Amino acid sequence: MPNAREGVIARRSSEVQVSSLPRRCVRRSALSLTALLALAPIWTACAQEFGQLPTPGSRQPAVNDALRLGDGDSTSFDGASTPPGGDLGGLSAQDAMDLRSGAANYGKPVTRKPGQKPPRKMPTPALRPLVPYPTSAEARRAAKLDHLPAPGDADYIAPSPTTAAPPLIPVRTRPKVEDKPYAPIGIDVGLLRVKPYFESDIGYNDNPGGTPNRIATPSAFTRQEMGVAAESDWSNHSFTGRLRLGYNDYFNAHYSDAPDGAGGFLLRLDVARDLKINVDGLYSVSTQGANSPNIINAGQLKNRPIIAILGGGLGVSKTFNRLELTLRGSVERDYWQDAYFTDGFTQNLSAYSYDAYGVGGRASYELTPGVKPFVEANVDTRLHDGAFWRDSTGVQARAGSTFEITRLLTGVVSVGYGQRNYRDPLLIPLRGPLLDSSLLWTATPLTRVTLRGTTTMDETTIPLSPGALTHAVNLQVAHDLMRNVTLTAMGGFTTSRYEGVNLIQTTYQSGLLAEYSLTRSVVIKGSFTHQRLDSNQPGSDYTANIIMVGLRLQR
Repeated sequence: MPNAREGVIARRSSEVQVSSLPRRCVRRSALSLTALLALAPIWTACAQEFGQLPTPGSRQPAVNDALRLGDGDSTSFDGASTPPGGDLGGLSAQDAMDLRSGAANYGKPVTRKPGQKPPRKMPTPALRPLVPYPTSAEARRAAKLDHLPAPGDADYIAPSPTTAAPPLIPVRTRPKVEDKPYAPIGIDVGLLRVKPYFESDIGYNDNPGGTPNRIATPSAFTRQEMGVAAESDWSNHSFTGRLRLGYNDYFNAHYSDAPDGAGGFLLRLDVARDLKINVDGLYSVSTQGANSPNIINAGQLKNRPIIAILGGGLGVSKTFNRLELTLRGSVERDYWQDAYFTDGFTQNLSAYSYDAYGVGGRASYELTPGVKPFVEANVDTRLHDGAFWRDSTGVQARAGSTFEITRLLTGVVSVGYGQRNYRDPLLIPLRGPLLDSSLLWTATPLTRVTLRGTTTMDETTIPLSPGALTHAVNLQVAHDLMRNVTLTAMGGFTTSRYEGVNLIQTTYQSGLLAEYSLTRSVVIKGSFTHQRLDSNQPGSDYTANIIMVGLRLQR
């Protein structure tokens, strides 16, 4: 009976499966409940931390009950009904809503204390009309008009959507910091910017006449000086000029009273882009002291003879790409004043006054924007008023370069050779090397170093001497202690070698200058200067110390 047996076994197996199904369900439910009970403390703590469940002793359960929608008649807080669940703990409906949302003060009116001002309301920014793009056709048409049409004008056309753009917001620029806040600003005179000044000083000189120290007469003195600088600001052409004139008045040594001054100007006319006309002029005023070898009786000198120089030139410059060619003609007048002595004798120095005429050429090539080497040559002739035997012709040649290295070192340096031949055969030619330089080194924004060197061929009255070859070198170091306080240290020497005779004179000079700018227009000055003359001629050496304090007014 295998079939009956198999049916019994199958029936028993199904009964076992049916009876075991509830057991498995109960067992799984028990395990799930045990896990939930184990995680209940953790879930409760997290819910209280994030505000989902109320903490013990709080009023949140009543609020939560009251805020549940669909519980009785409590669907909103309108002040007419009370939420189910009893009392809200003294809270109003709005407070309960704030507590439920988590923001206690959100949406509540701001209460002000008595006497407290209401908060200031920020103005609503006005909407700016759209404007066309700068490169659009509409913007180009508007640029041709005399004014920019605004909304409401008859000629105003609103920009199309494809060219409209919001207007640019103006940006406030920072004020520019001036490099020299106490420098004079000048005044406008016509088309020029003019900067005048006047200076008055009082000082003391222990050797005003430059005589040997054993016969020197110390004296206090006053000095008056005035000057002006002018500069153009034109789109074409250019003009620069500068002049100075001063006078020293000694209390106890009037024979040493003397003027001094110097100046010049340069006018550039731009005829074309590559063609320029240059007009220049110069003047100089100096005096000869008792230490000058041109004075025959220095011990009884009654005045300081004046040497005045006045000259000018006219030149044309032509540019061929980087090559520049210049041709210049010049004329100069040198006037010598007679020397007067205490014994009534007069030395006729005016006979040595002369007129000079010259012509020169220069070629320069710009290697880089900061380096421009050049070569030049000059020929001139000097015609004297009375001492015709000293008429001469001179030739000078130089080679050098102007340069500008990162704005820290700028200037010009040239070297060359010169020679003068005289009408009198007894006068030998005056010849020698030439050195001219002017360098400005900006070591730091507060420190400036200036080096100047010049070479001149000077006239003389010494018999059998054609003249003197004079080399002068001066060095200045200026440092700004503050924006309105400047200290300047100076030093230099001048050597004059008189050809044909054994005479060499060297003058050394050093000093310190302090300037304190009260304003742009008022400057207080003080200086100390030491001078010394060394000569191979016996009895000519001397030293001098000069102290000055003064006030300068400038504009």
